[in-house]
Amino acid sequence: MEDQINAAENAKSIPAEICQWSGAIFGVLLGIGIFWTEFQKNDLKSIPWWKPIAVLVAGASVSAHGSNVINNKRTAELTALLVRSTNSASELPVAQPTEYSDLLEDSDNQ
Repeated sequence: MEDQINAAENAKSIPAEICQWSGAIFGVLLGIGIFWTEFQKNDLKSIPWWKPIAVLVAGASVSAHGSNVINNKRTAELTALLVRSTNSASELPVAQPTEYSDLLEDSDNQ
């Protein structure tokens, strides 16, 4: 059971991993690239700062989406494991309680 819990906590999604890393890497690279090309065209005071910042924010949002997908997959795996364990526990045979007998009270063996 512990192995299943560990596997569910470490569940990964390849597309989400790609999304997470590509958002981080390409967001930073494109942001620096846009900043560098604008810096070569203009002096430092007239650079439109919104372009590289917008690319960095877009990369961060794509990376955050990938992270969110990974966490949702882990939550789904853990929830499915919880449901399976709850269902299997409810199917276990329950020991029948012994019925109370007052035979000893009526007998001479008190």
